Amino acid sequence: MQINAQDSTKSLAIKPNQTFRMPFTLFYQSDVSYQLYENFMLIRKANDGDPQAAHEIGVRYLVGHGFDADTVQSYYWIEKAAEKKLPVALYNLGIFQNNGWGTEWNPYKAFDNFYASAEEGFPLGNYVVGLFFTENLVVPRNLSVASYFIKKAADQNVEQAKELLKELKKRNAVEVDSSYVSEIFKNRDKSNSSNKKNSYALSYLDFTADSTAAVDDSTLLFDAVHEKNKIDNEKTFFSLIKSDSTLVNKMLKEANWGSPEALALLGRYYEKGNFFKKNILTAASYYCRAVRVESFKAARLLFDLLKSPNFFAHLKKEVEKGNAEAQFVWSSLIAQQFDNQITGNDALKFLQEAAKKDYLPSLIELGNWNVGGIIANKNIKNGIALWQQAVQLGNKEAEVRLGLLQLLNDDQIQNKNELYQTFLTGEDEGSILAQTALGICFERGILVKKDLAKAVTYYRKAAFRGSQNAFSALKRIYDNLRPNDPKFIVTE
Repeated sequence: MQINAQDSTKSLAIKPNQTFRMPFTLFYQSDVSYQLYENFMLIRKANDGDPQAAHEIGVRYLVGHGFDADTVQSYYWIEKAAEKKLPVALYNLGIFQNNGWGTEWNPYKAFDNFYASAEEGFPLGNYVVGLFFTENLVVPRNLSVASYFIKKAADQNVEQAKELLKELKKRNAVEVDSSYVSEIFKNRDKSNSSNKKNSYALSYLDFTADSTAAVDDSTLLFDAVHEKNKIDNEKTFFSLIKSDSTLVNKMLKEANWGSPEALALLGRYYEKGNFFKKNILTAASYYCRAVRVESFKAARLLFDLLKSPNFFAHLKKEVEKGNAEAQFVWSSLIAQQFDNQITGNDALKFLQEAAKKDYLPSLIELGNWNVGGIIANKNIKNGIALWQQAVQLGNKEAEVRLGLLQLLNDDQIQNKNELYQTFLTGEDEGSILAQTALGICFERGILVKKDLAKAVTYYRKAAFRGSQNAFSALKRIYDNLRPNDPKFIVTE
């Protein structure tokens, strides 16, 4: 039975080019045959304590087979089955709790049920518990424990686990046995509990490479094309990348919305002369824009580009000519602390000059400086005016920034439907800011009904792509709900 739904158990540790997802087949039919039993027979059996019958009723309520679709009733019956330790019911109950289906969102209860299903030998239970130990959100990150559970799932022929195990092995996690894992759940240092609140540092793990490793072109392409699973089969993927104009137009459109993956890829194309005439300043401009929307890969690419011979000599020459792109690049390098050869005042002057020439990236960047008080004096009114100018020139990233600022600071939002639609469209076009904005909407109940499960879904997507702001929001939500239980203490 295929249930196509957002699942928030995906690990933040896996980047888009190594995406390991929960299987779509979330619910497993029990041995009770649809053809042999009517619904009242199932209810009778369930009330007599038959967990498979209770689970079957839960599945039927979920999909509307024989009953009106009702996730609350579905949760009720699956919970009854889980009380009898039916492995699949324990697992499915975790799915409900981790997604807020028919009950309040609670990843801690979900973890306990996933772990219970793993203890009962359920393959996907092992896989999901392993994922939890890679995240550092519900339980402390422990790659050795993660490998233990993922290996169990792989041995039970869970294909996703087999792939993930390869990545974990690259991290050289120490192999541990069942007794070690048992101790993790029994005797964690309780002295940490007094420091539980406000002690969580931001951490983000990339299995594919450490932060100093080179970024290869295939990874950039995969990230850009596969972001949000827009391309879900190899045939479509290869037909797209073989069509130069189709791919480039797609990337240009998404870059205009502020997609970090598209911006990084376009920067690489200009750096290497693929599809475009080679231009290291334009490459640097795209990389700077990508770094602005939290692309850690673009930061590495920009760092490498700056080491190329004569880069700064060429940059200075173009700045002296009044080249707006060069002025933007040097100003951005100062703000992003890649360079310190000029003062902040000089950087502000260059950026203002570029903005007067309607160079779009400069309008957005100068707006950021004014709104955030970066180098320039804080002046939100001026920042808004600059972003509005960028919007008039056709830039969508500035439109999202204006919406996000309104979301955070305006108690009387007039254009609620229009603003929400902007965020939805932006998210679909690759805007990481729009993704974060949707998380804020659902977390705070602005524009939409408050829904922590959906907030977590959007924050997780953005964090998965590299946004530390979104990851911080995730940590905050998890910490606010964190039980006073030693096994859930996260101190990194």
